[in-house]
Amino acid sequence: MSYSSKLEESAWTSSHSWIFISFSVGMLLEAYIYGLGSFAAYWFSALPSLLGTLALVWSPLWLIIGIAFAGPLSDALGRRTTFFLTMALYAVGSVGMLISGAYQSVLFFLALLLFAAGGEMNTIMAANHELMPRKYRSRTMFWEINFINVGGVLLGIVGIVAATSYGSLDYSRDMIAVIFLPLLLLLIYSRLKIPESVRWLEAKGKTAEAAALAQKLSAGPAKDDPPVAAPALQAAAGGRRPSTATKIFVVTAIAGANAVGFGLMTYSLGYYYYASQIASIILVANLVGFFAGAVVSIMAEKWSRKKVLTYSMIGTFIVTWGIYFLNISTAAFSNSLITFYVVLVILNVFVGAGYLAEDTLKGEVWNTTRRGTLTALTRFLSIGAAIPAYYIGLSLSENNYILFNALVWTVGMVAVLVWHFRGIETGQGVSIAVASGEGPVVSPSTPAMGTPEARALNQPDAK
Repeated sequence: MSYSSKLEESAWTSSHSWIFISFSVGMLLEAYIYGLGSFAAYWFSALPSLLGTLALVWSPLWLIIGIAFAGPLSDALGRRTTFFLTMALYAVGSVGMLISGAYQSVLFFLALLLFAAGGEMNTIMAANHELMPRKYRSRTMFWEINFINVGGVLLGIVGIVAATSYGSLDYSRDMIAVIFLPLLLLLIYSRLKIPESVRWLEAKGKTAEAAALAQKLSAGPAKDDPPVAAPALQAAAGGRRPSTATKIFVVTAIAGANAVGFGLMTYSLGYYYYASQIASIILVANLVGFFAGAVVSIMAEKWSRKKVLTYSMIGTFIVTWGIYFLNISTAAFSNSLITFYVVLVILNVFVGAGYLAEDTLKGEVWNTTRRGTLTALTRFLSIGAAIPAYYIGLSLSENNYILFNALVWTVGMVAVLVWHFRGIETGQGVSIAVASGEGPVVSPSTPAMGTPEARALNQPDAK
């Protein structure tokens, strides 16, 4: 049995606590930084329309550049090394934002922050599955992703307080930058306490380092080891695993629907019709997403990952098409801010639940040596799709814009159905070795988890 396989059955330790804190703060900062693009468009509202639109797509553009860089780097140099690079860029970017005045320097340092945020989140999505015990893998990943909503809530509150209390856009920008600094300090402190991934070290052939680190981190087996649910012990139909091409299509399409669809509704449509309300819109969308995500996070180990994806996407599909038909008859959004908020709340209940499952799936289905790279590939494609989508959306009429949004979610619906019927269960307590395809295909006759026989079946070196 490999060192990482033994650690996967470990009890919770202080190292896991620091990993969870570090990754949660990292996700929070990623969302905080991503939302700054919409604020930047508002800070410089007197700019030509082309530059205003550029500010809106600035976030996905530089985020995916950072993703493309950090994914292969984390596979080549390690998860921990990549984290220190992104933290250094955070430090430079946050100070630069604080002292910047002209829009050119603001956009530059914002690009630096976004570059770091893209790499930061990508590495978290790879590392959490490798570092957390099987018993807590889904739950911690769900809660960490839910801190993205916390970042959006915090950004919305800061924007509202700054604008309503002082009415100064410069003050708003400075306040946002200052709030970022203590969060960065907490991130640095917690990041110093987390280890490298033993699973990554083994995959790279660094056996001696893996052995030494595993010995240091070992804490004995987890108590009350939960059984793996029966559906999670079944592979895809006929005992087949989904191909890499299928996984790339499914993950990219679902993630693309989330990235584009959420952005079209919250950032782009909100800014287009109600620019002065952008902080409130971001606050409401992320607050609803957080509470929906909290419910799913509590049940993360019990609920099927496939079912959460399927049911949340069905709900989103129905709501977005309902929005389209409602708007045809009433022109609801341009005529009523209240209607916009009601729809925003309903939509984000489903989006918030599905987003956690989708982002967790995105990092768990790949081989360890390519986890960072393939996670980055799917994120690059899906988030990158938001850039042309924003430009397309701004050129459409209101009804066609909302139709476009519904069609985006329809693509996501198709991908979810493919995974529902062709994918395997990756939640409900299965080992990351099984979810990634590095372990053996298990069958319905597999013994209940908690027995030595079942543990052996979940190991990548099982015979």
